[in-house]
Amino acid sequence: MRARYDNGVLLLLLLACARPQSALPSSPLPALNVDPVASPGTLASLDEAGLAALLANPGQARMVVNFWATWCGPCVREMDVFRAVAGEHPDVRFALVNVESRGSSASVLRFLSAEGGGLPAFNLDTDDASGLLSRAVPDWPDIIPVTLVLDPGGAIRARFDGALDAPALRAALAP
Repeated sequence: MRARYDNGVLLLLLLACARPQSALPSSPLPALNVDPVASPGTLASLDEAGLAALLANPGQARMVVNFWATWCGPCVREMDVFRAVAGEHPDVRFALVNVESRGSSASVLRFLSAEGGGLPAFNLDTDDASGLLSRAVPDWPDIIPVTLVLDPGGAIRARFDGALDAPALRAALAP
């Protein structure tokens, strides 16, 4: 049986796992609670425990988690899909998890300010993203993009290894 967390305990757990990386020093850290809010110009850094907490999705809403990188053509093309579908589904949480190396936050921030559409964005705090993802995501395919649609409690409702389109994502979010 899964333990249920109240929002305050979850917020403390997630904030303990997150460290801000920002090109704009005055930008606040995105809220990592059950209803993440992106702040333009800000990334939250996720270590292994933070990623596990994000994927556990202990809130009451479905969540779409996309693993991507700025150098990945299919990943970049998917941003339009996520912005459009997120606008149609305000009841669904979205999170973009960048898998580039630690030192890439400046280029990721530039990309997100132009293309991210205000979606919550995270950067993996590791020099071995493949190893971390292999441990955190069941049957990690070692490719990107990968998109998970998670039910409350973290069960994988749908998974897309490779690029997806809006109709496929909409179908995965249908009741």
